[in-house]
Amino acid sequence: MMIDIFNSKNNEDEKFIKNNVQEKLKIEPTPKIIPTPEATITPTPTVIPTPTPEPPSIGGKAMAYISNIHNIKPSDLKLFKYERKKWPSYAMGCPEPGKYYAQAETSGWSLHFIERNNKEYIVHTDENGTNIIECKKNLSENTVNIVKILNLSKTEEIILKRLKENIYFELETLKDENKISPIIQYLDIDVIGIKNTHEECVFLMELEFITKTSTQKVKIICTDGSNFMKISNKNLQDEIFEIPVQLVNHLGKYASQVPFPGIPEKPDSN
Repeated sequence: MMIDIFNSKNNEDEKFIKNNVQEKLKIEPTPKIIPTPEATITPTPTVIPTPTPEPPSIGGKAMAYISNIHNIKPSDLKLFKYERKKWPSYAMGCPEPGKYYAQAETSGWSLHFIERNNKEYIVHTDENGTNIIECKKNLSENTVNIVKILNLSKTEEIILKRLKENIYFELETLKDENKISPIIQYLDIDVIGIKNTHEECVFLMELEFITKTSTQKVKIICTDGSNFMKISNKNLQDEIFEIPVQLVNHLGKYASQVPFPGIPEKPDSN
């Protein structure tokens, strides 16, 4: 009995010692090292400069144009600035006063020449140099825009009148936007006012532009065939303005309903 107790105690002591040794010998796991990621360097984008267009080949045509109209030696002119352009109409950014231009996108060049005395000439051309305009000359004129002055863009009705026996009588009243718009468009240009020295001018037609707030009168086309107009504006009553031939032709279909002064009417067949 004593021996069993002794053996049992020894066994327990051995287990305790064994477990104690194992605890001491237990090796803690080595912590996993997570490498620090390398910093990503974002490359700086390379700036590609916008290439300067080559001098246009039509520069020689433009130079010859300036040389001819101003009687300047080509050797005295220098092209010092040029730029490719896109314009909304055939006027190429330099509308000639009193002239109407078709509204169509036109590509070309703006060329700046300088003379030896530092006088500058600005020329606009289309791509091929077929059309050349001296821009600065046109822009230097003192011009007015009739549509803006009379606020004709808000026109709701146009009454066309024709002179007969010294009285303006109604030809037609235009209320359709499709008929009003072309007339406004032809008038919406810059025109040069000149002193009214055409006292003998008797105007063949009178146009009444009616808006919600006003009525403006414009008389056009002299009986001698001169394409002038006069407007009912107190600040411009002493001036007349040249009108584009396109407007004259457009109104001709209405005016032709009545014979011109001096031309006998056809006898009534009845």
